[in-house]
Amino acid sequence: MNYKHFNKLIYFKFNCKFILLAILIGLTSVFFVKAVDFAFKIFLYLKLILGLWIILYIPCMMVFILFLLKKYFPEAEGSGIPQSLAINSLSSNALNKIFTLRAIFSKILLIFLGTICGGTLGREGGTVQIGAVYMNQLGKNLNLKRRKMLLIVGAAAGIASAFNTPIGGIMFAYEELIKSNKYQIGLFKTAAIAISGIIAVSILGNYSYFGRVERDLLFYNNYIFIISIIIGIFSGIISGIFTKLVKLLILDKNFLTQWREKHFYKNAFFCGIIVALIGIASNGLSYGNGYNESKMALSGELILPTSYAFYKLLGALFTTSSGIPGGYFATSLAIGNGVGGLVHQFLNFGNLQQYYLLGMVGFLAALTRAPATAIIMVIQVSSSQIFTLPLIVTALIATLIANLFGKNIYQYQVKKYI
Repeated sequence: MNYKHFNKLIYFKFNCKFILLAILIGLTSVFFVKAVDFAFKIFLYLKLILGLWIILYIPCMMVFILFLLKKYFPEAEGSGIPQSLAINSLSSNALNKIFTLRAIFSKILLIFLGTICGGTLGREGGTVQIGAVYMNQLGKNLNLKRRKMLLIVGAAAGIASAFNTPIGGIMFAYEELIKSNKYQIGLFKTAAIAISGIIAVSILGNYSYFGRVERDLLFYNNYIFIISIIIGIFSGIISGIFTKLVKLLILDKNFLTQWREKHFYKNAFFCGIIVALIGIASNGLSYGNGYNESKMALSGELILPTSYAFYKLLGALFTTSSGIPGGYFATSLAIGNGVGGLVHQFLNFGNLQQYYLLGMVGFLAALTRAPATAIIMVIQVSSSQIFTLPLIVTALIATLIANLFGKNIYQYQVKKYI
C-alpha cells in the first residue's frame, strides 16, 4: 500500500471513530436523562414515606455522596461546565485527569444519587463534561490544539443532546467554549453536535425539552418590550446577587470557606438540613432541577407561587455549597420561570407564559453571560420562535445588568481548574 492510500485509510478510520463517539454521546445523554428522571421519582416516593424524617435523610445522603466523591471519584467534582470552559488553558496531563473515562460513570452515579436525595441540581453540566470525555479518547494522539478542539466539540455535543438543542450546542461552543480565533469548528466537527442530537431525538422522540407553548399565547403587542426590559433588569440583579453568594460561600478565601474545607462532612450535613427545610417550606417545589414545574408552567397546567424563584435559588445555593456534584444550567431555567412569574404578580399586562419565557431567557443569559446561547436554547426548548424579539431584548438587558456585578459564575469557578 502506498503512502497516499495509507494516509487516506488513517483519516477514514479517524472519521469513523469520530462519528461513533458522537453517537455514544447521544446514547449516554439519553441514559442520563432516563436515570435522573427515575431518580427523582424515587425521591418523590421516599419523601411521602419519610415525612419529617426527610430532615435527616437528605443530609445523611449528602454526606454519603461527598464521601464517594472524596474517596473514589474526585473527577466528578463540580458541574462539568467550568471544567469544559477551562479546556483552552489546560495542559495535556490536566486534560487526562479531568476528562478521564471514569468521569462518565462517576458523574452519572453521583448526580443520580444527588437527585435521589432531593438536591436542587441539574445534570446538563455533567453531560457537557461527558461529551468532552468521549472526544478526549479520540484526541490523545493528536497535537494539543487539535485535541482541545475535539474536546470543545464533545462538550457542545453534550449540551445539544442534553436539551435537544443542536443549534444551541453550536452557539454554546462559539460563545462560551471558544475564546480565541485560532480555533475553528468545521462542517464535519459540527456534524458531531447534530449526530448526538439525532440519537437523542430518535430514542426520546422529536420533543421540546419543556414542551410547546401554545402559539396563540405568543402573539404580543408593544407593551411586551417594557416587560422584557423589566424582567431583564430583575434577572440581571438576582443573578448577580446569586453569583456573589456562591462566590462568598464556596470560592472566596474567608472564614466560611476555610471552615468548609476543614469540615467538609459537617458542612454537607448542615447544608443538607437546610435543603430539607427549604423543601418543606416550599411544599416540595425546591427539590430537583425544576424540569417538571417548568414544563407544567409553560403548558398552563401550573401557576408557580411568587416565592418559587426564592426557594429554588436557596435550594441551588445550599445544594452546591454541600459539595456534591451538580450544576445550575437547567435549574437556572426554572429559577427564571419564577422570576417571570414574580414580575407578573405586579405587572399583569399579558399572559403568564410570556413572562415565564422572558424570565427563563433573562436568568440563563445573566448567569452564563451568553445571551445568544440563552436565546437559542429557550426558543428551542419551548418551540417559541415567534416570540424571538422580546426574548432578545430581555437577554441583552439581563446580561448588561449582570455585567455590573462582575464576572459570571463559571468564570469564578473555572479558576480552580486553570
